[in-house]
Amino acid sequence: MVSVNDLDTAKPQQWRDAADDVLRAAKQCDALASYARDEIAATLRQCWVGDAGRAARDKFVQHADDYEAAALALRGMTRAYDDLAAGIEAAQRDLQSGLDYARRHGLKVDESGRVDFAHATVLGPNSPEREQLQHAQTVISGALVKADQADREAARALRTVEGLTNITDPKLVKEALDGNSPLSIALRLDGGLDGVHPINVPPNVLNAVKLASAETGISRKLLLAILWQEQQWYQNHNPGLRGPLTEFGRFFNWGLTLYPKPDKSLGITHMKLPTARSVIEEFPDRFRLTDGRSLGDLSDAELAAEIEADPELDVRLSAHYLAQLRENPYGADTDKQLFTLYAADTPDVREKNEQYGDDSDPRGGDIKARGRNWDEIESHVDDAMAWEDLTDEERAQAIGQLESQTPAGHHVSIEPIYRAGSQTTGTGTGKPEPGTPSPSPGPPPTPPGD
Repeated sequence: MVSVNDLDTAKPQQWRDAADDVLRAAKQCDALASYARDEIAATLRQCWVGDAGRAARDKFVQHADDYEAAALALRGMTRAYDDLAAGIEAAQRDLQSGLDYARRHGLKVDESGRVDFAHATVLGPNSPEREQLQHAQTVISGALVKADQADREAARALRTVEGLTNITDPKLVKEALDGNSPLSIALRLDGGLDGVHPINVPPNVLNAVKLASAETGISRKLLLAILWQEQQWYQNHNPGLRGPLTEFGRFFNWGLTLYPKPDKSLGITHMKLPTARSVIEEFPDRFRLTDGRSLGDLSDAELAAEIEADPELDVRLSAHYLAQLRENPYGADTDKQLFTLYAADTPDVREKNEQYGDDSDPRGGDIKARGRNWDEIESHVDDAMAWEDLTDEERAQAIGQLESQTPAGHHVSIEPIYRAGSQTTGTGTGKPEPGTPSPSPGPPPTPPGD
């Protein structure tokens, strides 16, 4: 999260200068593309006939396409820098207006943008002082949100540009620069997870996330982040939460609640029994067994067994618990703040959430680490959700486009943080890499019956 000092001291002109440098490089690539296509290839057509001449012309046309694709990618980078500069400039104007207003009315502003009176003041509900404070808070908080949004959008655009380094077809580059196109999403996922562990859950749990989000109003992103953060030790050993080690892990966790550790967190969302009971007590009609009994009527051992055995139940319980946390809006304004409160809903955490907003740097201990985890996985979750929301045809199209730009026989793979949608792999169909043999084809298939 951008702080007051970050925004106040930012120098957006430096991004504009960088955009100008990139634009000059793009124009040079345009000139080279025109020269290769319009001058050299045209001359070869007139002066060099036959197969060798045709091959030479094709080579220069390919060079022209390469330069044109590079020029388009560089212009995409230029737009990202210019948009970032414009967004930060607008946010700075709002921030400076809010800070001037705060100074004139004796208000103090901390690094997170929180506004308070410089001296102790008792505020009536409709007092002019309260209106002044609320106005300053709205302007300054809005400026920080605007700056943070500009930063996220620039990072997203630049991830796409980075993926364009392997795309040599100008038409595909143009398509990829549309940030919502299937190819653009695939390129953002093509870089892998950078050491981030995946969310290992089967399709029925992902569907439970969608249903719980619709039922409670808690965002899919937040629920997926909870699944990532609270992942139990046994989840990555067997795919789809099924297998001998997974089943042993569930039994082991359930056994701990019976005597040695009655406060053990349970299930794939790491929920404690008292927390689960508080949710069930508030919504008894929404949590029932197939025989009609409320889950609240179960003994602790029985309820623990249900939570360990039913990941979809875990997701619903967590969604309703997050909705409970949100009922008190103090320190619970954003998904990231709810993400921290899920671990520790204490007065201190809420106070720090209110004071520092989504900024993790001033925090300490586990909350700081948890906040940084959110920052690390947020873009991965966004991209995976975007890929999941595509149709099967759109995903296949994007993989096919990546295959066409990958040397023949080489592997194509994108890596969402969870198994979102159908196709994520393929095999290159482009020209072989110069000077290196393509991988040998596999042995012929064995005839049926052999």
